[in-house]
Amino acid sequence: MEKSCGVVLFNETKVLLLQHPDGTKVGHWDFPKGHVEIGESEIQTAVRELGEETGITDINILPDFSHTISYSLIKKGQKIDKKVIFFVALTNETNVVLSHEHQAFAWLDLDTALNRLTYENAKKTLVLSFDFYQKK
Repeated sequence: MEKSCGVVLFNETKVLLLQHPDGTKVGHWDFPKGHVEIGESEIQTAVRELGEETGITDINILPDFSHTISYSLIKKGQKIDKKVIFFVALTNETNVVLSHEHQAFAWLDLDTALNRLTYENAKKTLVLSFDFYQKK
């Protein structure tokens, strides 16, 4: 099973979404995330991936929250089972420098983000993350 970690990143009432290319012009919208490297903790992976994918490094991870999703995908004709652990973080930065891995980004309010996210598990992750963030 592949393991990745990511961040649901808030700037006040906005959340950051990235558009991942998927072979179509539309791509899919999701959160910054990526594979765990040897020797990294899950939080270290999430923070590193956020920095690599967006240029944003000044963040505050909220303690006592993580949400795990699992799914399968086909990569090079092989079925891959994947687990992704998401953390909630806050930032004052809004400037995004996209990596080559993405084609667009957006800072969106909750309702717009829920409509933009491609996958149901991402929508559930956002709702849980937003609820946790609102209570802090």
